[in-house]
Amino acid sequence: MTIAISLTDSAVFTALRAFLLNALPPSVEIIQAQDNRVPEPEAADFVTMTMLRRPRLSTNVDTPIDAKFTGSIAGTVLTLTEVFTGAMNIGATVSGVGVANNTTVSAQTGGAPGGVGAYTVSPSQTVVGPITLSAGQIEIEQSTEVVTQLDVHGPGSADNAQIISTLFRDSFGVTQFAGSGVTPLYCDDPRQVPFFNAEQQYETRFIIDLHMQIDPSVLVPIEFADAANVTLVDVTETFPS
Repeated sequence: MTIAISLTDSAVFTALRAFLLNALPPSVEIIQAQDNRVPEPEAADFVTMTMLRRPRLSTNVDTPIDAKFTGSIAGTVLTLTEVFTGAMNIGATVSGVGVANNTTVSAQTGGAPGGVGAYTVSPSQTVVGPITLSAGQIEIEQSTEVVTQLDVHGPGSADNAQIISTLFRDSFGVTQFAGSGVTPLYCDDPRQVPFFNAEQQYETRFIIDLHMQIDPSVLVPIEFADAANVTLVDVTETFPS
């Protein structure tokens, strides 16, 4: 079974860093914190990002996705010849008569997106076809608040913290995050917390907690029925008293 998530931790940091790069002067370096064996940036002004918590905002929303096709597999190439229901998603688990357990789609190499065409799968196998295949999934969405701490260092930290807190709570911030799957909610007021470095010296540092919303989905493979065969059973014969 292969379980995939639609919006990764790395994607959230990438979206936040893109916002900061557009908001702050070019000389400000922006990095992810908690990286071992790495010295402070050489730039006088820099910002570090640390994810603090991810509280749930709502109950789960479950959406079943039925997908039925005909196709064949030769080695690591799955060829779909007809689509009856749904679409083939990257990361989906393919099932069917003679298909190896945990056969997973890793890429599409030709054809219409999610439809008829060629796909890369693993493990390698041979399934002579076309035969009926399925790749059903259930999409489980959880709205989540992501709270990330920004440590704004350097002689320009007060000004940079002011820029961040102003633009994050403005339409500028919403526009910068558009299309990333991340939505800015609000941020706490900047607070000055001195930083004691490895040389036993104080550095000026402002801290801001940013609150963002994401709606990641976890895709879990499921089996489903596309037809039901009804058979009459004589109860007195099958279950005699």
